Amino acid sequence: MLPRAVAALLPFWKTISRTRKRGDGMTGTHTKTRRLIVRIIAGLLVLSMIPGLVMFSQTGISMGASGDENRSVRIAAQQLLQRDPYAKRSRIRRMSDFARNLLKTKRSAEDYELAIDIAIAQGKYDEALAFQEKELEAFEGGEEELAAQYLRMGYLYAVLGEYAKAENWLNLGIAVTPYVEAVLTRAQVRLNLGNTEGALQDVDACLETVGESTALLPDMVNIYEAAGAYETAIRLWTRVLDDGGKSDYLLDRAYCFVQLGRMEEAEADAKRYLETHGDNAATAHTMLAMGFLRAGAYERANESFAKALSGGEADPSSLYYYVVLCSYLTGDYERACEYGGQLVERIRRGEKTDMAEFGVEDVTGKVRVELKPVDNAQLTRMVGASQLAGGDYNGAVETLTLSLEEKNDPYVRYLRGSSLLAAERYDEALKDFAAAERGGADKESCRYGAGVCRMQMGETRQAVQDFTWVTENAEDEALREEAARQIELLNSESEKK
Repeated sequence: MLPRAVAALLPFWKTISRTRKRGDGMTGTHTKTRRLIVRIIAGLLVLSMIPGLVMFSQTGISMGASGDENRSVRIAAQQLLQRDPYAKRSRIRRMSDFARNLLKTKRSAEDYELAIDIAIAQGKYDEALAFQEKELEAFEGGEEELAAQYLRMGYLYAVLGEYAKAENWLNLGIAVTPYVEAVLTRAQVRLNLGNTEGALQDVDACLETVGESTALLPDMVNIYEAAGAYETAIRLWTRVLDDGGKSDYLLDRAYCFVQLGRMEEAEADAKRYLETHGDNAATAHTMLAMGFLRAGAYERANESFAKALSGGEADPSSLYYYVVLCSYLTGDYERACEYGGQLVERIRRGEKTDMAEFGVEDVTGKVRVELKPVDNAQLTRMVGASQLAGGDYNGAVETLTLSLEEKNDPYVRYLRGSSLLAAERYDEALKDFAAAERGGADKESCRYGAGVCRMQMGETRQAVQDFTWVTENAEDEALREEAARQIELLNSESEKK
């Protein structure tokens, strides 16, 4: 017969929440791993209470002081765990006091086991760990039962985020009872420790153990995905899907195709996925958009990012940011201004658009895209440059001023100088060109812009000096020729006078 801790683990593994992923293949956050372990140790508690729960539900009789007090608090813990609306709250409130009284003196392993159940039901995993250590001191069972205690030590350390200690205890338990579920848990822990090679060794061993069975494959493929083994993950997702797996897994496979740059196959899977998961379109389109962006297919990326937006205030700022980026890169300045203008307005209202965005999740909780926080300086620079290209010169000045407030960038100052020049605000433009040149912006462009300003302001001699410098020093042949033409024009006007 399996040890209770391990036996309890088996029926709960299929419902474990899956681990978040980052685009680089490593686990993006430890939160999902913590949830995974919580579900495992919750399973330990549930099975230990089933006899008492059946009796309670069948008789409807409240157990009093004359009954089995241990069983009573186990039932209360079970009710708390399952959020039972008919739970006797008074009994649940007694649990902590009961556990403290139970442990005032040295007790048996069974008493510590009860205290662990209570602590787990209340989410007090640090207390559960302390009781588990006491149970180990009092434990007198066989080797397999002791291994089950080691495994639970590992699970508790994992849920507390102490992954090095979790791995040590899991190693001790797995050495005696190498169950697939325990080894998969260790693989998750190893990923969080950055040990990708060890995680892959664990999941390879699990894959060999399960043979042709596909029941645990989704949990295994999660490890391959997180470790960046996308070719293997694709092969296994295909096996799961061919065996009648849920259509949810189409997005999993599409994600792997995106990571490998196989966008045609990714699109095909995403299209099939959206036939039954239209409410998750934002995730699918954002995931595809990031793949197109990495591949340099900016127009396709732009289309997908736009599809990901709902048009509501709740849309992540980062999605607007990426639409602006792709529009700017493809020369679609009108769209860059349209979407960028909405973000600029948020900035003007004082909203924190530069705060980090959480990843875009699919319906299973997996993060398919890690959206970067908005770089306000870069955003306003792109929007300002787009406004300049589109002829909204005063709007460009205002937006580029916001960019300079975020970051004193000489190139942005040059852009603002160009916008001021186009708006015929020559004295302000001249100051920006001079400051941009001092800051390290392209000297020949700044000097040419300064020459145009001085020419318009009637400062002919200084303008000729600027244009002459450009003709003698600029590497851009077209700019040299244009400067020479301006000199000829100024000289001709001087002769007429």
